[in-house]
Amino acid sequence: MPRDTLSNDTLTGTTRRAVLTAAAGALGVSAVGGIASGHKYTTDGPHGDQFDGNRADAAANTDVVGYHSLGEIGSASMAGSPDEPHYGGLTELRLHDDIAVLSVFSSRDETPGRGMAVLDIGQFTRAESQAALESAELNVLSFFGNRNDGAACMDVKLTDDGQYAFISKQPFTALFDETELDLDDDDADAGGADGAALEVVDISDPGNPEFVTQSSLSVWTLGPHNAWYHQIGGGEYVFTTHGEDGVTGGINVFEFDREAGTLEFVNWWNYSAELAQPGTETDTDGGEAYAHDIVVQDDPRFGTPVAYLANWNAGTRLLDVSDPKDIEELGVFEQDRAHHTVPAPTLLNDKRVFVAGHENPSSHEDDGIRNDGESGHYYLVDADPIDAVLAGERDDPVYLGASSTLREDGVEPATRTAFEMYEDNGQTELDYWILFESDEQTFDETPGFEAEAEDDDQEYEGFDDFNLSAHNLDIDADGTVVLGHYHAGTRFLEITDDSGLEETGYSRVGPDIPDDAALGALSTGTPFHWCAVARNGVAFAGGINEGTQAIAHDDVTVGEDTPIDLDVEREADGSLFTAGQTSQVRIHVDSDEPVRVRDRIPGDWEVVGGDVSVDEISDGKRKVVTADETVEEGTVRYFVEVPTELIDTGSYTVGPVEYARPDPAGEYGGGVSVNNFGWRKENGETVTKTVVGLET
Repeated sequence: MPRDTLSNDTLTGTTRRAVLTAAAGALGVSAVGGIASGHKYTTDGPHGDQFDGNRADAAANTDVVGYHSLGEIGSASMAGSPDEPHYGGLTELRLHDDIAVLSVFSSRDETPGRGMAVLDIGQFTRAESQAALESAELNVLSFFGNRNDGAACMDVKLTDDGQYAFISKQPFTALFDETELDLDDDDADAGGADGAALEVVDISDPGNPEFVTQSSLSVWTLGPHNAWYHQIGGGEYVFTTHGEDGVTGGINVFEFDREAGTLEFVNWWNYSAELAQPGTETDTDGGEAYAHDIVVQDDPRFGTPVAYLANWNAGTRLLDVSDPKDIEELGVFEQDRAHHTVPAPTLLNDKRVFVAGHENPSSHEDDGIRNDGESGHYYLVDADPIDAVLAGERDDPVYLGASSTLREDGVEPATRTAFEMYEDNGQTELDYWILFESDEQTFDETPGFEAEAEDDDQEYEGFDDFNLSAHNLDIDADGTVVLGHYHAGTRFLEITDDSGLEETGYSRVGPDIPDDAALGALSTGTPFHWCAVARNGVAFAGGINEGTQAIAHDDVTVGEDTPIDLDVEREADGSLFTAGQTSQVRIHVDSDEPVRVRDRIPGDWEVVGGDVSVDEISDGKRKVVTADETVEEGTVRYFVEVPTELIDTGSYTVGPVEYARPDPAGEYGGGVSVNNFGWRKENGETVTKTVVGLET
């Protein structure tokens, strides 16, 4: 059995106690005598979760327009009612056009063996108006299995073409004895045996997901907590985050080969050991801070792939990942407990901005918290200062300032080890938003808690087991921010024209599921929203206890982000060239509407003909070739000349082809979910060309 396989059967003695203690610390719950304690504590003591059993019903400027409990395969009306729910916990939700995937933390014997759900959301993403949402339904197409009863599927991400899913697995369910292995659907595939692993699933047939491969590293005691997929330089890469403070915190980088069905470990990085060497798992004990989550986008101004790493008490760190085997830091925003950081998918008000969320687990209540009971901030940060580094005008990373909360009198940061090399420039974020400022804030001062305010026996008890935690978020191209905020439901914010962050609505509507279906070790209350993701004017919320909701906002337009249906094929004169040879490239398009198309080629190839324009990105390592005119049905042609000075034979990656509507929100960018406001990378397809060098 592989050394990193972790299940209830194999976790014994010292190993089991060590893993459970580490897992309990990461989750912010207590472990007693080597096993998890089910007791829950608020900042006021052992009172339990004050929202246990609560079914909230509050909203402002929003409507729940779709719901599925994930009880069974089928439509919401046939298989998704609250009284027939999924039994266990659910975590991350991700979308691609008509498809959504939802990772499964745990599944008990009523709904056993689940690791991921695949849903059809097309009636929402293809809706052309809010009126069309009235008849829309969510539909569960399949469940992918979990082969390890000690493993929780904590996170899931998708390739740009939606054909593959990447699941991050950690041995957390051993804390709660939550998972039953026997999947109801005997025909369903299941994942690998390792309990701390990155798993690849083929969902090209969404009704029949198939296991591809699984990878695990010896440093992954707890496995990867989150991951991110991104195409870079013609390759497909997955970045994972993992570790505990001071133990193994860092990023691991894998290259995904879809034809071979393999994940190759190629690099690692943490802020305290930047001189990482490709090909080794680690040369140190890891970073001094937990690497919690990561998002990568092609920078909206330069096109360079930039990673936004939520690095807990090492802040939010911005990284140049244009060469995944040689990661370089661009800048850092100083904050405590950086939990999830998301860049806006395009420039807003001509600024590059990101929103950095931070979490306040009770196990960290003494680390830089201003007030007992604060529920976690969302900081809006100006990242334009990294321009100088991306443009090659500055060699050193840029300090983006510290959160204004850390600058308040009497507040001491948890640590400044990760920031001591930077000169404090006094800069702070542009704005921040928080739901509860302290445990002195009352329910009647807090939007969405009117029912609690009317109950004289209820007072806000403070932060307990993440029950009102600021959690995962998304930003749409118009500046709409959607937040999964646990028992506070899904909150809608707006990045304003003057770079403020203002709440515009919320949905705190809890389906009436049976108490014994919920993840009771945390809470039985609903809503319990882990995340929210925006697409086509609809926010899709992933509920830990209750399943998935589709939420419409009164002031957010539906129908402007529908999928583009098209076929794109790239054709060239050949795959083998001699140095200096010219090749014609043809991009064949068959679309249901006019689109712009572009291609990517190596930086040292020259475009010598065609009705196209050419831009350099990633410090000249790649070129973007864009057709001058839109095309609906036809062929775009251009001519390239391969290097003439080449002496040695070499291989070059061309592609992927990209497409966009005629007036995209930006030339580069991209956010948490793939949308049609910007450019789309078609099919994840790249082509390797071999150029034969000239003899000297």
